[in-house]
Amino acid sequence: MSERKSGELKIKIDLHTHCLESTGDSIPKIETVKKIVERIKERGLDGIAVTDHDKKDYGFRVKEIVDLHFPGEAIIIPGQEISLHRQHVVELFLDQNAVFRFLAHPFFGSNFDTFLKEEGDKIHGVEIKNGAWQLQEARIEALAEEYNLIIFENSDAHSIREIGYHYNEIDLEELYERCKGTRGGPGGL
Repeated sequence: MSERKSGELKIKIDLHTHCLESTGDSIPKIETVKKIVERIKERGLDGIAVTDHDKKDYGFRVKEIVDLHFPGEAIIIPGQEISLHRQHVVELFLDQNAVFRFLAHPFFGSNFDTFLKEEGDKIHGVEIKNGAWQLQEARIEALAEEYNLIIFENSDAHSIREIGYHYNEIDLEELYERCKGTRGGPGGL
C-alpha cells in the first residue's frame, strides 16, 4: 500500500473529499462505502480523508465500515470542513486525539491576515491546488513559507468520480508532528 523513501513511510492520499455530498447517503451504507474504496483503488491511492461540511461523524462512520468490511484496502481519515472567520478549514482527526488543520481553498479577503494572526498557530497546512477552485498559487507559497505550513493538493471531491483528481504523497507522521501542540480530539477550534 505504501512505499519507503529515505526512511519515511509515504502514502498517496486525497485529504479533502465530501463523501456525504458525493453519495447523498445521510448515513453511509456498505454498498456506498464499497464504491468509495473501489474509486480509491482505481486512482492508485492508499486512502482519503472524509471531510464533509460540519459533519465530523460521517467520516468516522465511513472509517468504521472500511475497518469492518474492507480491512486493509484503504486508509480513511475522519475529518470535517468548517467555516471559521469566513475561511474554510479542514480538520483531520488522527489517532491519539491529534487534530491536524489546514486551510481549504484559501480566500484572500480583507480579513485573511487577521485570521492568520489570530488562528495561525492552530493551522498546519494550506491547499495550493484544489479540484473545485482556481487558487493564487504564488501567494499561497509565500503564505506557506511565512507560517511554516505544509502545502497540499486535494480534489475537494463532491462526487465519487472526482476522488483523487488531486492528491498528496505524504508521511502521516509529519502530520502528527505538526499538530502535537493542538490535541483535544474532534470538535473544532
